[in-house]
Amino acid sequence: MDKVKACTSLLNSLKILSSNENLLHKLNSLENKVKGNELQLVVLGQFKRGKTTLINALIGENLLPTSIIPLTSIITILKYGKTPRAFVNFLDERIEETQIKNLDEYVSEQKNSENKKQVDKVVIEYPLLYLKEGIQIIDTPGVGSVYKHNTDVAYDFVPKADAGIFVVTADPPISESELDFLVSIKDYLGKIIFVQNKIDQVGEEEVKQSLLFTKNIIEEKVGTKGLKFYPLSSKLALEGRLNKDKNKVNDSNFQEFEKALSDFFKKEKSQVILKSVSVKLLSLINEIDLLLQLQIKTSQIPATTLQEKITLFEKELKAITQKKEDVDYLMQGQTEKLVKETLIDDIETLKEEKQPQLLKELDIFYEKNKSVSGKELSKKFNIFLEQSIKKIFNEWRKKEEDKLQKSLLLILGRFSKEANDAIQKVMDLSANLFDLKIDKFNIGTELAEEFEFRFSFDEYKVDIEIFTPLVSRLPRFLSNKLLYNKIKEDAVQQFDQHCGRVRYDFHERVIKSVQEYKNNLDEILEEIIKNIKDAMKVGIIKKGKSVEEERNRLEFLENEEKIVMKARNLIL
Repeated sequence: MDKVKACTSLLNSLKILSSNENLLHKLNSLENKVKGNELQLVVLGQFKRGKTTLINALIGENLLPTSIIPLTSIITILKYGKTPRAFVNFLDERIEETQIKNLDEYVSEQKNSENKKQVDKVVIEYPLLYLKEGIQIIDTPGVGSVYKHNTDVAYDFVPKADAGIFVVTADPPISESELDFLVSIKDYLGKIIFVQNKIDQVGEEEVKQSLLFTKNIIEEKVGTKGLKFYPLSSKLALEGRLNKDKNKVNDSNFQEFEKALSDFFKKEKSQVILKSVSVKLLSLINEIDLLLQLQIKTSQIPATTLQEKITLFEKELKAITQKKEDVDYLMQGQTEKLVKETLIDDIETLKEEKQPQLLKELDIFYEKNKSVSGKELSKKFNIFLEQSIKKIFNEWRKKEEDKLQKSLLLILGRFSKEANDAIQKVMDLSANLFDLKIDKFNIGTELAEEFEFRFSFDEYKVDIEIFTPLVSRLPRFLSNKLLYNKIKEDAVQQFDQHCGRVRYDFHERVIKSVQEYKNNLDEILEEIIKNIKDAMKVGIIKKGKSVEEERNRLEFLENEEKIVMKARNLIL
């Protein structure tokens, strides 16, 4: 409790220091979390790992919608309430109550594609014992699905959470994209509980091998030894509880995980909350410190000198931002050129290699099936062509994705370097003008590691209506030969159409992803420039006061700086 009081006192002192509304909002949120002893437990992992089923198994009811396709696209928060209720929070701050059975209208990709309904989050109140003690369980969209925005939602929410349940499966074991996701979010969370789900789908020995592989990979990449995993089957646990089947519940291994979760809530909850708040607070302290240093320096400079420095800052700033814009323009051109040239060459190679192979397989298929009726042959041709094209393009696009990923990371590295250079130049400019002590700034490495080229591709639907009444009047050997010639023409046409589609899809999504990445870097630069300008503006406004008022203000700012330094030392 002493630590809670100390943290609350620290937050209050920082709130008094900051006049920035955004910083005050963040500090208030952290204070409410500490006072309310509220812990947000976020369930994370790749799509189709059974995250939502795991939450339903904890509840013992099919509360949250699940599906065989990537479903969850919106953050869903489960909190305590005396009766089950659901509320939809929209981006325009509207809140509407809805029936729990209708949740998929808002959280599913199928019924709310790319969040066209502008939903911020869904909040469910439920009388679950876990939740009564200030626990909130959050269901997140799975990362790595074809829906890029789902991955973005998951990434964006993690910094707001306190602890996590990271869900992998026995088959397949952890993937590279999951590992990258884990590495990028691990420092934001005070504790991560690891779950190996779907153990009912493979044999006991395969479960052990998969778990050992996943455990070793994570420990090596994360740098933590002795990680504890909980192998279980959420599906069996949920079925057992719904049907009151104790054997299924026992077979699921779910009770061991629940006990660990309960122990965590009882013994570690407050500690994890404080750890989570400390991580978030350190970032805010650095922001407040920057503003204070600038205000102190501007207070010590005569008005004429300050105005000269501001004018010089504005002039130099234009040169810095213009240079960055020029470089950004060139790099965007390089992205366009890379993607277009790579895709054109690779798609031509694909056509040269795979189209003759497809037609050869079509010949073999025809020889095996030419004795069936024309109508049956038409159906078989259609199925064969769809499956063949799907197989070819599934295999190709994975290789192409990996190839583009490596090339794009080089370009992103240049984006990061230029953004870092521009930010550092702005920081150095303000440091030189006002004699500030500012650490070197680096955003490139972390963001570059978080970037993942993600694509979406429509179903490989081939719909060819080639059997006609006219053909049916001809002898079978002749009608089937005509059908065969027609299907060969259509196979070439369908192959060409898919080449065009995949080229367009890759091109659009690469350009969009890189632009979003660039915008993220630009926002960081703009925020730093805004902070510096605001501090200068305050310095100008305060000029003209009496000597005593200026002396008092400087003394006040220096005392605030001491409080910030003390706060940083306490956190560190």
